[in-house]
Amino acid sequence: MARRKGLVISDRQMRLVDEILNKLREVSGSRFIALVSTSGQPITTSAAEEHPDTLSLASLAAGSFAATQQLAEVLEEREFTLLFHEGRESNLHVAQVTDQVLLVITFGRETQVGKVRLYTGRAVEVLKPVFSAVDEEEEALIIDDDYSLLADEAIDDLFAGME
Repeated sequence: MARRKGLVISDRQMRLVDEILNKLREVSGSRFIALVSTSGQPITTSAAEEHPDTLSLASLAAGSFAATQQLAEVLEEREFTLLFHEGRESNLHVAQVTDQVLLVITFGRETQVGKVRLYTGRAVEVLKPVFSAVDEEEEALIIDDDYSLLADEAIDDLFAGME
């Protein structure tokens, strides 16, 4: 029987994640960013204005990403790590952070897709260690002061010189 590990996030990790998402939204020109579980549950958001239906957006994006993973399997591809939908007024970009976490970003036509993809890729690199696997006993990941300092510096360096 396969057992799915629970996602455990400390207050300290959540503050770091929120900081990363807020900086990502600012530099990328995105309207709304959500971190969601692959089961479709919102974890946290960053938005200029609150999205009216965050729960539906999270669950539908996770479902769409799961379908994309099945497409990868059919095509004998190891995995697809990103999903993009382009609309007339809005665009949706979904990136895989870990096996359990997705980054969902919405942005308008005025925002360059390449800019969003570049900054999202960099943000995923910084977010991955925050959500790295807990050990087999499912203990919460502990972030020490050195890690927090390094993470803060990495975030600042990541977006240094950006708009």
